[in-house]
Amino acid sequence: MTRSRLERVRSRKAGKQGVVYLLLAVGLVLGMIVWGLPGIARLASLFVSSEGETGNELELKPTPPIFADIPEATYSAKVRITGYAQPGIEVALYMNGAEFGRKLTNDSGRFEFDQVPITDGNNQIYGYSLTKGDLQSEKSKEYTVRLDTDEPTVVIESPKDGEIFRGQTQRIANFNGTVSEEGSKIYIGERMAIVQADGKFSVAYQLVEGDQEIQIRAIDKAGNENVSLIKLRWEP
Repeated sequence: MTRSRLERVRSRKAGKQGVVYLLLAVGLVLGMIVWGLPGIARLASLFVSSEGETGNELELKPTPPIFADIPEATYSAKVRITGYAQPGIEVALYMNGAEFGRKLTNDSGRFEFDQVPITDGNNQIYGYSLTKGDLQSEKSKEYTVRLDTDEPTVVIESPKDGEIFRGQTQRIANFNGTVSEEGSKIYIGERMAIVQADGKFSVAYQLVEGDQEIQIRAIDKAGNENVSLIKLRWEP
């Protein structure tokens, strides 16, 4: 009697455990169907790659390169172009719509193109960043570089070359004139004149006693320089 009662108790416990295991199994199956399979499918789409574009989808598109100190104008037929991008990727430089060359950025992301030829007139410069998987960035900012080899022309309207000034009231000579190229800098001696948008400039210059030669220097945006002298005399 005791032995049969124990067997019945064990049988009931086993039955209850079986029901629990069955419910757990059903729950796991349902959870896999509702949650597990979509998750697995998404993971598979990310990590399983085949030939073609799937491998490139795992790479992030690089950011465009940033160019530094590109001049607006230059008198040199060749320039150096530098900038920054992500470290360890290539930067493709384009000149007037055609690829000039590629450079690999260093550990700090810096790149440099040396002896880049500039043609007469305006030159359009821009670039792209490229990863090892040939993913290309958006186009960088576009720059225009103008090749200018002409010196600026300066016309001094006053004072006149050889003019004589007398007395304390005439010790200050007012230089007035025009320069041919917009954005040029004008120096009268060591003083910098203020150049207006129309190319006109004016500056006050203090004379010394006796004869003197005053240098007039004009520098345009490209770096072309025009130097001339004017002779004046001041008598106290």
